Amino acid sequence: MKSTIQSRSGGDPRWGDTLDVKDALERLGNDEELLRDIIQIYLEDSPAMIERIHAAVAAADANDLQRAAHSLKGLAATLSAAEVVGVAQRLEHIAASRNLTDASSAADEVDGRVAELNEAVQAFLRRK
Repeated sequence: MKSTIQSRSGGDPRWGDTLDVKDALERLGNDEELLRDIIQIYLEDSPAMIERIHAAVAAADANDLQRAAHSLKGLAATLSAAEVVGVAQRLEHIAASRNLTDASSAADEVDGRVAELNEAVQAFLRRK
């Protein structure tokens, strides 16, 4: 069975559509070392962002949820990780609406998309 990344990939099966390396590199002036540095920042910072998202959902804290989702969205956008950007944006909108009914399921979706992105960035870092 193909991994989730491979099954949705129209591009390189090592990181698939989860991580648009070409777009990220273009955005960064084709500086692969800079992209690797940003990936390391993502790997260091994203676990705390995910933890904040879940804590905010559990506490029904729409303000903190909105901030945490926005932070994750920005970091994922730098990596051209559209799927994480999309679900983080959805969570940000849920928080902005102050109706947190769907926040828990959206946070779970964030977990899944971030796990896929983590797999993709690790595959990218291993290549060469």
